[in-house]
Order: sequence, then C-alpha cells, then structure tokens
Amino acid sequence: MKILFKICALSILLSSCNDGDLIVTNFDFEDATLQDCETQTQTVFFKINPEVDESISLIIETTDELFITSGTEEYTLNTSSNIVNYRLFGDEVTSSYFCNPVPPTTPVTTQEYIGTSGTVLLTSVTTLDDNDNIETVDSEDDMEEGTGDLDNDGIPNYYDLDDDGDNVFTAVEIGDDPDNPRDTDGDGIPDYLDIDDDNDGILTRYEDANGDLNPLNDVTGTDGPNYLNPAVTISNIVDEYRPHTYNLTSDGTITIEDLVLVGENETINFETFDFGSSDGIRNETITVFLEF
Repeated sequence: MKILFKICALSILLSSCNDGDLIVTNFDFEDATLQDCETQTQTVFFKINPEVDESISLIIETTDELFITSGTEEYTLNTSSNIVNYRLFGDEVTSSYFCNPVPPTTPVTTQEYIGTSGTVLLTSVTTLDDNDNIETVDSEDDMEEGTGDLDNDGIPNYYDLDDDGDNVFTAVEIGDDPDNPRDTDGDGIPDYLDIDDDNDGILTRYEDANGDLNPLNDVTGTDGPNYLNPAVTISNIVDEYRPHTYNLTSDGTITIEDLVLVGENETINFETFDFGSSDGIRNETITVFLEF
C-alpha cells in the first residue's frame, strides 16, 4: 500500500507539506514487533517491516532503566540524543543493524526521515511479585498481603518473599493451601506472619544453630526443624536477613505526540504516532541485600 502526499494532503493523523509529490513506500508498522536493545547510555527501540525493508527507530539517551515503575515518562525529541528515524533500505534489514555497537554500512539507506521535534511518552504497567501464591490485596495492614511491611525491611509484603523476616520464606511457611495457611502453634497467626512459629519463646530467626540464615536445615532429633519443634529451644542470635528476590514484569507502550519527521525535501507531521507496545518488555528477577 502506498501513501501519496501532494502539496498539503492530509490524513487523520498524518500530514505533509512540500513543493512536489512525496511517496512514502509503506510506513506500515502496525503488525511489526516492537524490539529493543540497550547499552549503558542509551536504549534503542525499533520496528521492522520486512515486506518492503523499512524501519522506524527511537533512540533514548539515558542511563536510567526504563519501564521499571508504573506510570509515564516523557522525553523530548531532538536530532542529537533522543532521535526518531524512519528508513527505507535497498536490501533486507535485521535487528543486528540497530543492536550492533559499530555503525553498520549495509544495508544501504535509500530514503530517510529524522524526527526533529515531538514528545515521547513511555507508559509502563509494572508488576512486582514474590511468587508466594498469596493474592495481593489493596491494604496497608502489616498483617495482609498489601503495601504494609510487617518486618520493616523496606519491602512491602506483596513482593516480600519473607513477610515476617524470620529467614524462612513465605512460600515454604504457608503450606500446601494458601487459603488455609499453616499455623504450627495454633495461636491464630499463620507461620508466614509469626516470628515465633512454635511459640517456644525463641524467635524463628534465632533457631538457626549453624548461622547460615536458613532455620529450615537446623534439625535436632526426628521432629522436623527446630523452629517448628517447641521441645527444642536452642538459640543462636542471628540479626541478618537472607538475600531477597522478586520478579519484575512490565508491559510498555510508546507513543509520540506532535512528531515532525523531516526528509530531504518533505516534512511529515503526526499528531499522535503509536510507536508500539510490548507485553513483558521487562521480565527479570531482582535480588536485593537488605540491612537489618
């Protein structure tokens, strides 16, 4: 499909103004996959239409990690750092063209438009999950799986893999049925929220005889770990947290408002350009080392 612009022809989102005819071969990226690659100083987002060997790319110069928290970040386009390029090539173009640290010489660009102005909006919906199988709730209560922080370690319960800070992970303490969590001492407080699971007067975190930050492997006798055996009261003061991990996933959307693309003789204006979106544009495991 070819889009023909004559003098000042207008479409719903796209317009151009020039002294002659402008033919953009396709400019169709609706079905193209949004891809990206990163360096220490910039992130490149790009889409390729292999049917006609064209691409659209966006370079964001920043040392910040993108799509880390829910919300929208704005970047102003220019021609030196935050850059949009439309390119038509004389041959097949692949992702290595954009992710190669050395600027490639092939394929040859036959047509190019550069974004001289516009505002880039990076919108993220981010989820943090400790994979403990407990449903997150909208609550600030320290005893619920919300934004409360029972153990005051700086990580809210909903993505804290050890809600009570006793060095036994919540996914272990909850038992086989998250809807009916284990309560070893029957005090009405589930083990994963109980700092003394067997109610023997020794904190679960201190029932760590070998001091390896894992009370699960400290066993005296045949009745299971010491922290679940009220008959064993061996105490080893351990005031230290285990390393914490959680999963971060972000769905990202990129739009550009008031985009102006300038070619050799023509200018194309977009009121709103939908650059693309990607479910799981970030999907990674975060490890943090907490101070007690």
